[in-house]
Amino acid sequence: MNRTIVKEHIPKRHLDFENPIITDKVFDNTSNRIYGEKQIQPMLTETYHIGKSFNPADSLPKIGERNKRLEAEIA
Repeated sequence: MNRTIVKEHIPKRHLDFENPIITDKVFDNTSNRIYGEKQIQPMLTETYHIGKSFNPADSLPKIGERNKRLEAEIA
C-alpha cells in the first residue's frame, strides 16, 4: 500500500510560540507553497550579458599578407 503524506498548515492555536510543536504530522512550508521550491541561482539582470561576449573575428590578423609584404619592402 502506497501512502502519500498530506501536508498541513501549522496550527496557531497553541499560543506557545517559544517551543516547537510536538506532533507526528508533516507541516506545509507556506513560502514553498506560495512561491515554489527555492532555487539557488545567481541573480542577473536581462542585460547583464550584453557587451560581454567574445567575437572570434577579433583574433583574425588586422593586416593582410599583401600589406605585410609591402610594409616589409618599404622598411
